[in-house]
Amino acid sequence: MQSQHIVKNRILRQLSADELKSVQPWLTPVELRSSVVLHEPGDPIEQVYFPVSGMISLLAVMQTGEAIETGIVGADGLLGGDAAINGHAFGQMTVQLNGAALTMPKAQFVEAYLKHPHLRNLVDRYQATLMMQAQQNAACHALHSVRSRLCRWLLQSQDLIESDTFILTQEFLSHMLGVRRNTVSIEAHAVQGAGLIRYRRGHITILNRDGLEDCACECYSVIRAETDKFMGPAKTHSEPDA
Repeated sequence: MQSQHIVKNRILRQLSADELKSVQPWLTPVELRSSVVLHEPGDPIEQVYFPVSGMISLLAVMQTGEAIETGIVGADGLLGGDAAINGHAFGQMTVQLNGAALTMPKAQFVEAYLKHPHLRNLVDRYQATLMMQAQQNAACHALHSVRSRLCRWLLQSQDLIESDTFILTQEFLSHMLGVRRNTVSIEAHAVQGAGLIRYRRGHITILNRDGLEDCACECYSVIRAETDKFMGPAKTHSEPDA
């Protein structure tokens, strides 16, 4: 079971046999449940997460309680990868879509990070992709329409979980888009009216991916291309899981 999990994570499956031998005894499978907060801002990072399915959202939370998404983490990377440099979480890290992950204690992760240059390079590259996501998201929030941002984010979600159907609350969509819930409802129903999705009480089914790509802003293709450049090509659907 653990080997099946390892091959699904974009970082772990690129490790050498020696690197895997070093980290595998410390990897523990866990479930990721929607709405569970894995790290609060300022919390010490005790566990590093290597997702194999589902999606985790990185949120910047204001003193008023308002929040906006700065990035997403899925099976393409890891959560807590900066533990070797910064032992505390900067933002809130919340599970948005159910899934699973392999966790590793911080102490053993830091030891492996310092010992294995290839692992360190992969982790550093992924941290760079999160910075790229944050920069692109900042520009996207300032320059692009709510509808084009919604379509972009739906495409990213589908890529991460490899499913046409998922559940997203209006509250989270409002955080992701930086708008009020009633605006989320208006835009989601407009995209549904165009025949691109089916949307009902948080249940979203993608009906027309090509149409979503036409509707989405350029940020979707930019983030996808830059992630592939940093992390290597994503696992194709034809690749076996073990």
